[in-house]
Order: sequence, then structure tokens, then C-alpha cells
Amino acid sequence: MEEALHGYEAALEAERRLVTEERHLARLLSPDCDDSLFARWFLRFGAHSLYLTRYDGWWLPGERRRYGRSEPGPSEKTPDADRPGHESESMQVGSVRATADWWRDRHGERLDVDVLLRMPPLAGAEFYVRLCENVVHGPAPCCGAAIAYEVGRCLVTIGPALLANCRRVFGGDSGCFDFLAVQTGRHGDHLKSWRRHLESCLTDHPALLRRMVDTGKTALVCFAVFLAECWDLARADLEMDGGGR
Repeated sequence: MEEALHGYEAALEAERRLVTEERHLARLLSPDCDDSLFARWFLRFGAHSLYLTRYDGWWLPGERRRYGRSEPGPSEKTPDADRPGHESESMQVGSVRATADWWRDRHGERLDVDVLLRMPPLAGAEFYVRLCENVVHGPAPCCGAAIAYEVGRCLVTIGPALLANCRRVFGGDSGCFDFLAVQTGRHGDHLKSWRRHLESCLTDHPALLRRMVDTGKTALVCFAVFLAECWDLARADLEMDGGGR
């Protein structure tokens, strides 16, 4: 069965490298990244990715029976406490608020988190959700395995460096990045099972290899666009504050 993945992995290698070596992400992963810029990017990332967290299965697709939702799009309202994923969402909101508090304590500037959390979804996030919906409700829903594997693999790849910068910048204020630490660990725990599922799909449906590859590449592009959008917004935030600190 391992051979079923060979063509897929080879086809995705260049795209994965382009994403992880993209100049904005490379700067964010660098230990030399400016503290203020990283903090504002992390705030934007946490707030805007809440749209994706509300999309069932974005962080933990391995815990669901299938990819996507029975109804298109993420939940527009705060879910009930019993809803799957509510704990992750609550932890993420707590992370955003803790990061804003950290900024206020360090720079004396109070940021309106509620306004930030109510902002419309970024284009990369919307593209990702539409991709999931199109795949799940399309002729080859098993291609959702490629989405879960590629996004999960990317997060596991970049997660340790992001966490290292979180510890460097935020220090003992772990509440700022508890959510990222938990989700990076969970993705690492599930990555092998996602890979096995992808392999099984390719073995059962070898004719879908090209579609699987295209789906995986598109998921990576969506994720890269989203990260870059958060970067651009963070830069604009600092410029509005009167230039970098």
C-alpha cells in the first residue's frame, strides 16, 4: 500500500517547500523575527483563524466521520457548549484575549478584541472552506483526505518554530499560545492516521491520484494565502500605531 502514496508525495513536495519557505512565513519562523510584528501577526492569526476553527474539523479532521458539514460554511454564531469543537474555540478566544492583554501591558495600547473577532473572514479562510465544501459535496469526497493531511502536515511542520517564537516573545504568558501548543500536539498525534487514510483512499481509488494532488495543492495555497494576509494586516496595524516599535 505504501506505493500508492509515492506519486502523491512526489507531486506535493515542491508545493510544500514553497509554502514553508515563503518569505513571510520564513520571517515568522525565524528567531530574529521582530517581537512586535510577531505579536501582532499572532493576534491576527488567532482572531481570523477562529472562522476556521468554527468550521468543524479544520483543526481536528481525524476526529470526524467525514470532512465538511451537513450545511455549507462555518457557524456564524458562538456554538453551544455541547457542540463538538466548542472547547477548542473557547481556548482560542482566550488566547486572542491574552495576547491583546500582553500587548496592552507591554505597549500601553488597548486593542478592541471584540471588533477584531467580528471582522469578516479573510479570503484565504473563505477559499479553504469553499474548497472543503466543494470536495465533500462533489463527485470525489474522499479527496477531503488530502486537505486534512496537507493542512495537518503543514501545521505540524511549522508549529514547533512558531511555538519557539511564542515562548521567546511572550515569555511566561503561556495563555497567549496555549491553544497553538495544544493543537500542534494533537495534529502530531493524528498525522499518522490521516496519512493512512489518504493512503487507503489512493489505494481504493487510484484513478483519483491527479485530483488528490490538485486538492492537496489547493489546500496548501489557501493556507499560505491566509498566513500572508495575517502578515499584511499585522504590518498595517503597526504602521497605524506610528511605525514599528
